[in-house]
Amino acid sequence: MTTNPTPENFKSKADLLNRFGKAASQHNWLLTLLGLCQAAVTISFAWLVATLLDAAIFAEQASPPTTADWLVLTALLVIRPILSYLQSWVGNQASIKVRAEIRRFTLEQCFSLNISLFPSFNVAELSNLLTTEINSLREYYSEFIAQKRLAVMMPIAILIAASTVNWLVPLILALTAPLIPLFMILVGRKAAAASQENLQQLNRLGNLLADRLKNLQPIQQAGTVEREASQLYQQSDHFRSSTMRVLRLAFLSGTLLEFFSAISVALVAVYLGLFFLDKYQLGSWSNDLSLAEGVFLLMLAPEFYLPLRRMGSLYHAKMDAESVADHLMQLNNLVAENRHYHRQVTVEKLQKFELIGVQSGDKEHLIHHPISFRLRPGEKLLLNGPSGSGKTTLLDTLAGLHSLPKGEIVVNNQPLLLHQQPSWWSQIGYMPQKPELFFSTIRDNLCLGRAFSEAELYSALTDARADKMVRDLPGELDYQISDSGGYLSGGQAQRIALARVFLHQPRLLLLDEPTANLDADTALAFLQQLQLFCNRGGMVIMASHRPAERRFFTKEVAMQALRNRHD
Repeated sequence: MTTNPTPENFKSKADLLNRFGKAASQHNWLLTLLGLCQAAVTISFAWLVATLLDAAIFAEQASPPTTADWLVLTALLVIRPILSYLQSWVGNQASIKVRAEIRRFTLEQCFSLNISLFPSFNVAELSNLLTTEINSLREYYSEFIAQKRLAVMMPIAILIAASTVNWLVPLILALTAPLIPLFMILVGRKAAAASQENLQQLNRLGNLLADRLKNLQPIQQAGTVEREASQLYQQSDHFRSSTMRVLRLAFLSGTLLEFFSAISVALVAVYLGLFFLDKYQLGSWSNDLSLAEGVFLLMLAPEFYLPLRRMGSLYHAKMDAESVADHLMQLNNLVAENRHYHRQVTVEKLQKFELIGVQSGDKEHLIHHPISFRLRPGEKLLLNGPSGSGKTTLLDTLAGLHSLPKGEIVVNNQPLLLHQQPSWWSQIGYMPQKPELFFSTIRDNLCLGRAFSEAELYSALTDARADKMVRDLPGELDYQISDSGGYLSGGQAQRIALARVFLHQPRLLLLDEPTANLDADTALAFLQQLQLFCNRGGMVIMASHRPAERRFFTKEVAMQALRNRHD
């Protein structure tokens, strides 16, 4: 799987759905052909039944059906369900193929964006997109696309067949046919809005559930389990209500389609009844109409509306598909924006780091006053300031996680845009306030895919004052931890994160309150190891609230928040 795909130039949601549909274009044409064969079988069956009834009841010399008639009738009855089964099978194959292609596209875009996915998308939204939402495209690609063609071709075939014996019945059918798509569109617009709201409610429920599961232990400690459970119940009830609204609209749509098709069939039946009662001779090519022709027309009338009704019942699939396409468009546009905004730069070995008038936040809402400083190998800078002054946001920006709205970052005397630049990430180490660990062993969390000897691993753990802790764990380096450091205390997780930073020997360390969960002795030992890191030519930018740590740094920047701004 490629991890650097080119974003597609989708003009609209319909264009996106059609592009993916091309992966199963042969299946769709086969579905159309099978549908036309069904129409031919239906017309043949109607004519055969009509002629047999006429011969058995109305003819001057009534004659029962022959063996050949029964064989043909049986063959037609058998062929029709076989064609229906083949349509269903081919449609499912088409849907499976297209949905696999959409999942591949989605995963490629996610891998190419990497951390840039957030905060535009979160884990729950991506999970819903890759499972529930893409699965909801099944009916769209298995039935709706082919049914759009059949809703035109099959009624035309029936009109042609009916017009061979009468011109008024085809006219009645043609004039009443637009009522079905008209009301289908009117109800469909409401259904589209309801479907979009339903997906939003599903995403909100997923986000809420993921957040509460992630923070289950603090919730239990705070004694707010019942209150949080009540919130989950309320959100699940909102999702239930929105789902029921979608189902009500689908039921209303089906009822309207049945109502108008029934009225249209009734018009044909009334016309034929009055014709046979000799109330008029209008509509027949020969001013006469046999029983066979009348039965033939009456049997064709409901079949004429069947493809339109079927498309109407599938219209909700189109609405669901457009909702999914909207999310896929957002993902694709996010890839395009990142490609347009970011050009890959090569950062040479870091020797000098300088900020000139830098302000972080977003373009509309800057957080702190302009910051300027210069840093060389061996120097240590303290970011000092009250809560809400933007220390964390500034460190995120320096780490390349956020774009720089104002100011200039100079690396080795060259102004650079560091947002989402892998060559920059390879030279820095960043430890946020809450350590980011993943569900695996301590060894994997330290190595991050690179190869290190046990001696190197334990040397880094010693620098972080975590070697004894790891040796006391069952399995030592192979001890399994959960994401965000589960099965470890906050201080232990922080030491693992510090050891990882020391292990990879970056040129610049960005530390956000690294001693917050450490006792005084461990914090002092950590600063001593940090001094050794700087003695080897490393640079440190660290945010801290501890007054005792100020004398450790060679430089200090006092940060001030802009008015009405908070971290």
